[in-house]
Order: sequence, then C-alpha cells, then structure tokens
Amino acid sequence: MPEPIIKIQKLDVIYFMGKSNEVQALKDINLEIYPGEFIIFFGPSGCGKSTLLYAISGLETNIQGTILINNKDISKMELKELEDFHRRTLGMIFQAYYLISSLTVLRNVTLPQIFLEVNKGDRKKKANDLLEHFGVTAQALKLPHELSGGQQQRVAICRSLINSPDVLLADEPVGNLDSTSSDEVMKLLGELNDNEKKTIILVTHNPEHLRYAHRIFFMKDGRIIETKVNKIVDRSIQPLVEKEKMEAKKPDISRELELLLRTYASLSSAQAGSLLIPFKAKQITLEAIASLTTDDIDKIQKRVENLLSRGVDDNNAIMEFLDVDMEKGGMGMNKKTAQVLTEKIKDIVKEIKFLEAEESKAKLSHVLDTDLEIVEIRRYLLDEYNANIADLASLKVLDNAVKARLENTVDRYQFQKILDTPAKKGGVGLDKRTVKKMARRFELLILGKYK
Repeated sequence: MPEPIIKIQKLDVIYFMGKSNEVQALKDINLEIYPGEFIIFFGPSGCGKSTLLYAISGLETNIQGTILINNKDISKMELKELEDFHRRTLGMIFQAYYLISSLTVLRNVTLPQIFLEVNKGDRKKKANDLLEHFGVTAQALKLPHELSGGQQQRVAICRSLINSPDVLLADEPVGNLDSTSSDEVMKLLGELNDNEKKTIILVTHNPEHLRYAHRIFFMKDGRIIETKVNKIVDRSIQPLVEKEKMEAKKPDISRELELLLRTYASLSSAQAGSLLIPFKAKQITLEAIASLTTDDIDKIQKRVENLLSRGVDDNNAIMEFLDVDMEKGGMGMNKKTAQVLTEKIKDIVKEIKFLEAEESKAKLSHVLDTDLEIVEIRRYLLDEYNANIADLASLKVLDNAVKARLENTVDRYQFQKILDTPAKKGGVGLDKRTVKKMARRFELLILGKYK
C-alpha cells in the first residue's frame, strides 16, 4: 500500500471563534488520499466541501489540526514557503476560471512559470504543448473574453498544469458551463487521472459526477458523514439525446443520498448560558455614562432601578428623562446622546433579565453548570467588544481566565494581564484597550454574586 499523498487529522475551521455567532465550517475531519486517486467531496451548498478543498490548498489559513501533503505540514509553513509549495505541488481550477482579462491565453498559461523564474523559451514551449493537448492552440493569442466558457476552462486547466503539480484541486469546475462543455471538462479531468496519473480532488454538488471518482466523501454540516468506494469507475460520456432522455426520468438514488441533496447546512443556535447574578443599577449607570456628577448619577440610578424591575420593554422613561430639559426635571441632553445612552443601558439590562431567568431555571432544577456560566460570560464579552480569538488554544486560555476570576484565584489586574499577553507567551493576545473595557464589564458581573 503506498503512502498517502495527503493526510488530514483532526481538522477544524472555526469562524468568529468564541462568539455567539461562532460558525464551525469544518468539524473533526480525518482522511487520507493516495497518489493517483480521483476523489470527490460531495454535498449541498454550505456543507463545507469547498472550505475543505481550500484548507488543503493552503488558501484557507484559519485552521486547527494537521494537513500533511507529501509528508509536509502546510499548516506550519510560513507564507513564502507555502506559496512556493503551492506553485510546485498543487494546481487549482475554479468555477469562475480567474483568467486575467488583459493577458492573452498564452500569457495566462505561462504566468505560474514566471513566478518560478523559468526562462521565456521553455515556459512558452510548455504552454503551447498544453494548449495543443487540450485543443485550444488556435486561441493562444486571443484574450479570455473572446473564448467560450468551455474554452476558458480548458485554458484554466492548462494553467493549473504548467508547473506539473502532483495534485489537481477543482472547485465546481463545470458550474458555469453548459452540459456539452461540462462533459468535455469532466472527460479531460478523467484523462488526466487515467493517463497522467494526477491525483484529482473535485468539489461538486452534482450527483451525476459521482461515477467519475474512485472514492466519494459525503459531507453535511462541516462533517464527513459517509465514504463510498466506487467498484466501477464510469467516465463514459453519453450521447446528448440519450442523456436528455435519462434526465427526463427521476434518478434512482439511495435514500441517504436523496436526503442529503435535500438538506442544507444550518447553524446551530448559541447555547444559552446560565447562573449569573444581575448587575446592580448604579454599576450599570457608571458603565454606561461617564463624566457626570454624583447627583446626576443618583438620579439616573433611580430610573435604572425602575427599568430593572419593569423590564427592558419599558425604557421610554429613561429616554425621556435624559432628553427633557433640566428645568423640567430631566438631564437636558441632546436627543442623539440620550438615544445612544438609553440603548446602551437597555442592552445591559436585557442581558441581566436573560441571566436572571436562566438563574431561576437553574435554582429550580438544583443544577449548577459552571462551564455554561463561563461560556456565557466569554461570549458576552467577545460580542460586546467585537474581540476576535486567533485559535482554540487562546480560547481555552480565555475560558480558564474567566473561571479563575470567578473563583477569585486571580484579581482584576491579573485577569487583564492574561488577556493582553501575546498568545505565543501563553496569553489570549487581545488589544490592551479592549481588555481594559472587558475586565471592567466583567467586574460588574462578579459584583452581582455578593449581595
């Protein structure tokens, strides 16, 4: 058995990490691909198949886990090393072709060789040989817009092969083509696999293409849910008339495949947190409003206390109080300022009321879940201050810091230090100014625990 040309272990791709809108595009992907295989990543839009392809290519850098290509871990490569590795080892074909409109077909194909500093004569000969092989020699001196879609995709294939890559990655390469051109391009990919022994990885949502592959990885919601081996690889192209007759009939596919085709990836709702003691009214006011006298703060505090007791829907009283002239017993702020401050107070109180409700549920069930409390606080702070976490390790450091502060094993300033220390030194790596605000808001949460 040959060594795998690609080996992926525990691959995750997470966007907006740690926030309430966190999206896990890929979840625990483990697979091996061997030299000369024709592989398909199959599934509906949004299932993660293109993200997986881009992770293999090095274009998706927001990854956790290991991606080995020819025993080299691309996730640990510096940018320059990755670019050079990509040019020599991987070829990419996209649905949109991505030919440079101002360059001739010939120059588009030779472009990757220029970056490798191949001399002009050699790169021109190699490009012409490829153009001839794929039947587009007559278009060599034309601009891309003068070609049909099928011709442009042939040119894109030539460009992807100019540096003789070991692996060819194709992201929905026939998505913009008519059925005839689509068949031609799929036939070319099959020939590259059969005759040139190129490893092909194709992303598609079209079940008609499944017969081309040695193996198919079925994907849903960022996971590989099934792997199928084709005992017979069928790359024949049916005559158009016969194909149209076949398309008129309902395809006979397995129940699992039918369900998969009707499924669309959906984001799971953020898990509700629990067990936070409410803010106190004066602390909310101090957080929301700065540079006011003690008398002013006391006046606003009374309104916030009323707001806490009545709920977030009854917030007109705060707005009116801030906006009304001082002679009439208000604060005399301009309407825009009053509106901004009212919204800020309302948002904090809304969080309080939510946490109060969750706390009541927890008390009734007699279950205290510290992990949920930590996750809720972390999400709230990251969302509130639009802070971004770089990786899972930093996220774990943040959760541990929240836990330590809740247990009072670190003080406010030690908590801040953990958050603004660079990730390489064991911290979270957040901006100092953001951390200061987050720590101050966190103290409001903690204060509620000591009535």
